[in-house]
Amino acid sequence: MSDDSTPSRQIDGLSHRAGTPDLSRLQARNRPDPAPQPTAERPKAVRSAPARASQKVAARESEPTTRMTTYLSAETRDRARATYRATSHLEGDKSWSEFVERAIQAEVERRERLHNAGEPYEGDSTPLPVGRPLS
Repeated sequence: MSDDSTPSRQIDGLSHRAGTPDLSRLQARNRPDPAPQPTAERPKAVRSAPARASQKVAARESEPTTRMTTYLSAETRDRARATYRATSHLEGDKSWSEFVERAIQAEVERRERLHNAGEPYEGDSTPLPVGRPLS
């Protein structure tokens, strides 16, 4: 279907891209040292509970994770998700899973303090009983 009467078309626009740029300037050893910033003495900040929980979760990041299925009321789930979305950037949550783990960890620590003198309970990975208790 070539027609000799069709004019030769050339695409205009952006110029040809230059070859591979020198990326050595992106390497840390090739960057100039930043000027030291003057530091003013600040009073030591008191760490809050969320900061400690974040450190514990960060320390466990190398541990293998496991999947856990649980049921919540829709109201509790929606409230937790809304809280996560509104505060994750303030609390430093990396993911929804981290948020849930920190919440569970806080409740576990509270119960250990209250009922077991702050000591962890002995535990293993045997399955929990299914369903509601009969009593």
